[in-house]
Amino acid sequence: MSLGGEEDSYVIWTVNLDRKKSRSGGRRIPKRFSIPNVRIDELAKACEKLGLRYEVEKKRYPRCWWEEGGRVRVEKKMKKTELMIRLAEKIKEMRE
Repeated sequence: MSLGGEEDSYVIWTVNLDRKKSRSGGRRIPKRFSIPNVRIDELAKACEKLGLRYEVEKKRYPRCWWEEGGRVRVEKKMKKTELMIRLAEKIKEMRE
């Protein structure tokens, strides 16, 4: 799904939601909301289920470039932290 310019979207990396990462290692939400071993396909599916427009980008997080991962660009519909928490909750729900 095509998004507008960069000012219309957030970049969310898989490590931003990963419980195994520290804050300095890339996690951006509190540990109680985070989930372990987030995959890019799960992140994309969570965006889809929340009804958000998104684009998957096969990139590697600079701080841990040797690990698999990726990022999605998601349309801005809410605050970024709130969006990341809702995505993590949706992935938890999908894993059950």
